[in-house]
Amino acid sequence: MRLPLSLSLLLLAGLLSNFTALAQVVAPSQGGEVGLVLVTSSTLEITFGTTGNGQGRVIAIAATKDGMPVKLAATNGTFYSAATAYGQGSALSQGYVVYVGTGHSATITGLKPSTSYYITDTEYNTDNTDILYNTYGVSMSVSTRPATAPIIAPLPVELTTFTGAVDIRNLATLNWTTATEQNTAYFALERSADGTAFAEVGRIAAASTSNKPLNYQWPDKQPLQAVTYYRLRQVDQDGTAHYSQVLTLLPTAATSSAKSVDVYPNPSAGQTIQLLVQGYTGEPLHLHLADALGRTVMTQTIIPADAHYLTALSLPQDIASGTYILTLAGSGSPIQKRIVVSD
Repeated sequence: MRLPLSLSLLLLAGLLSNFTALAQVVAPSQGGEVGLVLVTSSTLEITFGTTGNGQGRVIAIAATKDGMPVKLAATNGTFYSAATAYGQGSALSQGYVVYVGTGHSATITGLKPSTSYYITDTEYNTDNTDILYNTYGVSMSVSTRPATAPIIAPLPVELTTFTGAVDIRNLATLNWTTATEQNTAYFALERSADGTAFAEVGRIAAASTSNKPLNYQWPDKQPLQAVTYYRLRQVDQDGTAHYSQVLTLLPTAATSSAKSVDVYPNPSAGQTIQLLVQGYTGEPLHLHLADALGRTVMTQTIIPADAHYLTALSLPQDIASGTYILTLAGSGSPIQKRIVVSD
């Protein structure tokens, strides 16, 4: 049976519309952070995602031994349901989803006293048909109080901003502001090349106690050569430490115009792999991913919009753990990168 031309065109338009909507979903380029507001023996009041750039976020939590990290990586294409009562939301790896939405705070209930929990913020973008995640944020561990312990007050430092800028010499300057401080000792600046392993590179004395906004600044004397990550470690006078969200900075185009490709985190450790392409503005680039036996796993074409183009690498959802070779072909000689996919 042949359909009327007008009906055929309507059906075709609908299919193209759905395809376009799916094709426009891009994973967020910046993950979010998690902060603690209040802790009792059975609840946690937390804030999250103010530094992420997704449409929304999935907050997951899992019991952990001695505060050790737990894998809580969301799966692209999967929609999760949440419940603030621990254990009643969707299972996610070794934990449970406690929040899904566009907000930035929640109170988690149903927790056990004197128990460590690991919390992650996964940013997402969606068109309500497909959903893509960025799990590369700042997670945290926290222990609930004993059943008879008093409530813990808010954190000693209220950090309102943490920003950075890179000048034409590729030197980074970090700035942060506190609204209040109580018994603070110092701020330690930590730097990382992969966003996972951080090392202290500087230290600034804190104000100890203050009820007014204070501004801090720290210049990094080491020029940036590639994407670089920074975070603050705020240390109280009793030695307790708290961490800020992670700040990502790139070299300026003035001294980084050479063509290059970077992938991170590598190994992936269950996180979304990011691709940083430099020096290919407006040039079609063909990506080819092959396994250790040379078999094609993925092909993709991208057109970088600027000199420092950052995008998520669209790996197959069912990709197995192992070593892969990514080849990027454009003008000039192809560039190859070794990628390790791991849980």
